[in-house]
Formats: sequence, C-alpha cells, structure tokens
Amino acid sequence: MKNRNWLYLLFISTIMIVILTSWKENNQFEPPQNPGYKVGQNFGGGIIFYIDSSGQHGLIAAPGDQSTSAKWGCSGIKISGIATGIGSGKANTKSIVKECKEAGIPARICDDLVLNGFSDWFLPSKDELNLMYRHRKVIGGFANSPYWSSSQFNPFYAWLVYFLNGYEVYTDIFYAYHVRAVRAF
Repeated sequence: MKNRNWLYLLFISTIMIVILTSWKENNQFEPPQNPGYKVGQNFGGGIIFYIDSSGQHGLIAAPGDQSTSAKWGCSGIKISGIATGIGSGKANTKSIVKECKEAGIPARICDDLVLNGFSDWFLPSKDELNLMYRHRKVIGGFANSPYWSSSQFNPFYAWLVYFLNGYEVYTDIFYAYHVRAVRAF
C-alpha cells in the first residue's frame, strides 16, 4: 500500500509539472522578451544608440546632422520645464518650440524634421547627447565639433557636448553649432 501511494504522488506531481509548464508557455505570464534591439542597429529611421532596462524602448539617432551651424536661440528667455536627463529631450524640445518663436533654432529644426518616414524627431537632452557621444562610432557621421542639446543652463546659456573629446559644457546661446535629431521607440 505504501508503494502505491508513493507512486501515485509521483505520478500526480509529474502531471502537475507538465500542466504548469505547458500553461506557462501558452499563457505567457512572463513579460515579453527583448525583440532583439541592439545598439548600432538600423531601426525606426535611424540608428539605435540607447536601449532602456526593459529592452523594449530606447533612442534612435538620425543618420546625419540636421545642421552644421544653428544658434540655440531666444537669449534672455528662461524656458520652463527644461531637464537634462535621459527621457527629457522630447519634452524639452516641445517647451522650447512653444516658448521660443525664432526660426532656424535647433529645437525647431528637429521638431519640424520628417526623415525616413518619421516626424517625431526632437533635440536630445544633455544626457541623451552624451549617450550619443559614447556611441558615436556605431552611429557615425559626427563632426569633431560641438553639438547642441535641448537642455538650457540659464536664459543665456545652454548645454552642448564636444564630439572631439566628450566634454559637456554650457555656452552662450548666440554661438552656432551642429544639430543631430533623435527619436524614441
């Protein structure tokens, strides 16, 4: 009798494992896996240079510069809600475009851009631009020059990154520098 009970428990346990494994595979109660995004991959109208911890979202750089000589614009105007962090470039760009009516400024160039079938481009924040610098070789096409970010330091200065050496500095917004648009996925 003891042997039959033991065999019965073993049989039931095995069946339960098979059922639970099958249910898990068919009902996917685990989050979806990374669809294979990689830094340097051509995707979404440009080149991926950042993937967040979920593996599902990130940032894409335009394959070339949108300007080699644009002034940040709107000297003396403090743009509200400006930040420097990853994920803030899009909101920064919208705030700049809303509060600064000057034509030809980096934020407006990026906001107006329609490239490779996409129209949701923006000027990267300081930290997003720094990530672009760190992955500049896989993105390609950068000049050894400063690039504007969408992060304002104060009403007269904004942040940029020198693509010669990676220095992040704020400088007078009257100077004209390079612009490279990005978009999120």
